[in-house]
Amino acid sequence: MKYYVVIFILLFISVSSCEEQREDAAYGDSYLFLSETGLTGGLQSGDVIRFREEELSLRNPLTGRDTTIPVSAARNVIRVESDGTITLSGGDAAQQRLVALQPTEQRLDTQFLTRQPFLYRYLDQEYWASFEPSFTGFPEYARPGARDFVNRLTDWSATAPGLEYSEYTLVNDYVQPILILSERDRGQYEDNQVIIIDSIGSDAFRGRILRANGESVPITFKATETTAGASSQTFVEEVNTGYSRSYLLLKRNRKGSAASADTKRLPRRSYIDPGDLGAISASFLDDGTVMFLSDDHIVLQGSYVLDFDKGLLTLTDDTGASYRVFIDTEGGITFTLPVTVVELGGGRLVGEDNYLRIEVVGG
Repeated sequence: MKYYVVIFILLFISVSSCEEQREDAAYGDSYLFLSETGLTGGLQSGDVIRFREEELSLRNPLTGRDTTIPVSAARNVIRVESDGTITLSGGDAAQQRLVALQPTEQRLDTQFLTRQPFLYRYLDQEYWASFEPSFTGFPEYARPGARDFVNRLTDWSATAPGLEYSEYTLVNDYVQPILILSERDRGQYEDNQVIIIDSIGSDAFRGRILRANGESVPITFKATETTAGASSQTFVEEVNTGYSRSYLLLKRNRKGSAASADTKRLPRRSYIDPGDLGAISASFLDDGTVMFLSDDHIVLQGSYVLDFDKGLLTLTDDTGASYRVFIDTEGGITFTLPVTVVELGGGRLVGEDNYLRIEVVGG
């Protein structure tokens, strides 16, 4: 009897071990599919694919779909090898890509991501970025887990491709973290940057921007610090007792205008006209709101949250739209607002993106 008990226990352990190994193998054999063409069979761009018993398990962090399809439904695009690995079998190799996800030693922690701002380089420009713990965009068709991505050039020298991304989604469901930066026009996503995270350190993380045409652009986000300000009460008092002067940081009517149809624009921004320049001031009101106004009208007004650790003032107007205003307390108080300067031309409003700097001068 003892003999049969021992055999049963050994058999149970053996089967359990095989099941754990099989599950781990299935979990590790994950592939990210990217495509810029419509010839994808049963697949969609952004699908994370796992092969299990003649079926493909598909989860898509871009669209939220979670489904299973037979291998035959995607045979015109991918091929499952005898060892269970997956390769591209058809389609346009210049516009389709399959990336095997590799295990990383640790996950990208959300608290680390949102605790401080980061510096990174993209297309030979250096950017400052903050991954916010909340979402303030329009809620229509928002991607699950979407949060605010606040982004600007470190030297304020221009508007440039890359600044249009205003949302991020961190996906830790697979063996390798995926970070998605997104551009959205109200209820529709216009573009996505899919970043596969390869390594995570104590003050930085590194990954690759993946493109369907096979390109991989390395990118490193390094934690940085801003100059911490005084208390909120002291800050508000200094702004209200001083007076303000304002000016644009970028030259107007420069070549390569951000208003051209083929150039990306800044995300959420306020609108001003040339007559406002030089006369815009900041004021905190007793009702818990902040106001940016010119001589004859209000440019922007709403409730606010001050975050000195990141150098941000978040303003929410009466429609629920939120604006990020950059603040600096080193050598005085300054506000920097993304704006569009609009003028009437040819019977329509023509705008150009810019940054408005408001300096608070002691009273």
